[in-house]
Parts: sequence; C-alpha cells; structure tokens
Amino acid sequence: MTANDHWQRNSSDPLGLRDLAALEPGYDGWAQIEAALREQQAGKRKWRSAGAWLAVAAGLVLAISLALLNTQSGTPASPTADGLATSAGDSASILLEDNIDALIGMSQSMEEQIARLRQETSSMPAKSAMYVAELEDLIAQVDTSLSLTPDSLDLWGQRVNLLLDLAQVYQQQWQIDYGRIASL
Repeated sequence: MTANDHWQRNSSDPLGLRDLAALEPGYDGWAQIEAALREQQAGKRKWRSAGAWLAVAAGLVLAISLALLNTQSGTPASPTADGLATSAGDSASILLEDNIDALIGMSQSMEEQIARLRQETSSMPAKSAMYVAELEDLIAQVDTSLSLTPDSLDLWGQRVNLLLDLAQVYQQQWQIDYGRIASL
C-alpha cells in the first residue's frame, strides 16, 4: 500500500472505523415503552369514563333531590273517596302529570340557579363559552318542540338534563374563579 492509498483511505475514514467488526444492535426496548404508554393512556380513559358516569349519577341525584324538594314544599293533596276510586288508567295519567309537574319545577329551579351562577361567573374561556352557546341552542330547540307538545315527558327530561349540563359548566367556571381569588 502506497502512502497515497493510505492517505485516501484515512481521509475518508479518519478514525479508522472501517476496520471495526460489524455488530448487531442489542435488545430493543421501544416495544415495551410503547406498551407501557398505551396501558397508561387506557388507564386515563377508564378514569375519565368513570368520572363521566359519576357526573351523570350526581346529576341524577340532584334532579331527584330537587324533585323531592319541590313535591315536599307543595301542599300535599288529601285523598278523597273519589280519588281512591280511580281506575289504573287514571292513576297512570296522574303519575305522568306528577312527573311532568316535577320536571317543570326542576326546570324552573335550574333556570334560577343558572341565572345566579351566570352573575357570579366573571369570565369564561372561549371553549366553555362555545359549549354554553351550544347547550343554549339545544335548549331553544327543545323549547320549540315543547311549544308543540307541552305534555311530553321526554322533552321535559331533555330540557332538565341540558339545564343540568349548563349549570355544571357555570359551576366549574365559578370554582376556577374562586380558586384564583382564594390563592391570592
């Protein structure tokens, strides 16, 4: 080998790495890392879905407690002989009417609560404001349907559920605002 060959060979490989033996890479841990991340994300999803179900359950408890509160605060009807002699069909219509009246009462109390929360909430992020606008649009659609069929139990139930969602958004924002003030 001449000096020129040696110089050309070393200039393209100044560290002499070409003379080293080829090695296969060792163990690859990326598959385990990916599996661990997927497992962690699945765990977070489980917690989120559990939280969502917990929120639904809390909303139902609130709705039921408001319904019971409204029925207890009203004057109880005294049973009469005519009332005891009603048929099963009449009692079903009475139950339907009572349920609609309870839902209407819950709807009215939720509207009052939302009005108070709206006054107490100072500002709201754009994403929450968009969600509030969508909920209010859905409530307006339900109200339009209720103007056509005012004795629909399903529509009153939808309206109360939408109002519960709306109250929850305002309540969360109020808690955030309160947390900011309390941290000062």
